[in-house]
Order: sequence, then C-alpha cells, then structure tokens
Amino acid sequence: MEALPDNWANIQPLTVYCCSTGLLVSFAESQIKLGLKYDQKGKHLKAIEKGLVPSRGNIGLIASQELGYDLKSKVLSKGGDRRFHAKFINDVLHFPGFVTEH
Repeated sequence: MEALPDNWANIQPLTVYCCSTGLLVSFAESQIKLGLKYDQKGKHLKAIEKGLVPSRGNIGLIASQELGYDLKSKVLSKGGDRRFHAKFINDVLHFPGFVTEH
C-alpha cells in the first residue's frame, strides 16, 4: 500500500493510502480539488498523516461535529480556517469533499 503523498497533486481519487500511524485514508476527486484550491502547502495532508490528536492546540485529526462524519482535519495559523471532514467506510477514512469554515 502506498504512503500518503505530501502534495494534493500526487493523490489519486479513491486510492487507499497508508499513513505512518497505520491509518488508511482515501479521497474523492472533489476532495482533491478542494485540497489543490485551499491547501497549497499541504498542511491538511500533514494533519491527516499525524492522525488523531487532542482538539486543543494541535495539528491533526479531531472529532467532527457534522452529522454522518467521524473526523476532520485541523490545521493552525494560515489555512486553519477550513476543516476537511471524513467518515470511516470499511476501516478506511474517506474524505468525500466536504469542507467547513469555522
């Protein structure tokens, strides 16, 4: 299984990637487009790679409050106003292209 790339341009839709934590992730085409548009520095990819973290003061994945979603990416400082939400499908954390601003 491939490691999660650090650049949205290198991610293929619906391919399952393995993070260093062992977490399996996949991305819909619409999520990749959002990543290319809003996350040019790959901060959300770094957060996804880091995995689950406490919600305060950390970059990583935290619980999503959106109905039907399990986790969301959280980044700090520039670019930190958006969250990419994901849900587990057959043990793979899938990012379908749902983004919120806070």
